Amino acid sequence: MLDLAEHHDFARPLVNSGRLSSPTPYLHSSLNTPDTEAFAGRMKPGSSCDDAPILVNGSNAWFLNQIGEGFCVVTFGAAPVDAVTQGGVTARVLAVGRDIEDKEGVLTKRYDGQPGTTYLIRPDQHVAARWRAFDAGRIQGAIARAIAA
Repeated sequence: MLDLAEHHDFARPLVNSGRLSSPTPYLHSSLNTPDTEAFAGRMKPGSSCDDAPILVNGSNAWFLNQIGEGFCVVTFGAAPVDAVTQGGVTARVLAVGRDIEDKEGVLTKRYDGQPGTTYLIRPDQHVAARWRAFDAGRIQGAIARAIAA
């Protein structure tokens, strides 16, 4: 394919040498909690999380490195708790402004992070659910749905 792309225009869009694979979106999975409010952007439930430059303790970092390998709740504003637990699964809460800083505004733009906006991120770094306000009960329900409990 690379040989064709070198000499034929039709083959060039078929080759992406900068990124040879991308995560599969699960937009129609029954494990997602559907939106109940309007959001801009492409971070829909079932989509893989976009990365963004952030600051952690004043040092440059990347968002995806901060959400870890387990369930994570990301909120753009005050977080009333440090974790939400449901069915033996604990989701750590990561608050933008408290735990990480979005100095350039890239994270806020990509996630339509209006004040209070909250995301539940699955261990595979896909969006499980999102809301315009932090609500531990709704988060617990989304965790239960995501683990098919």
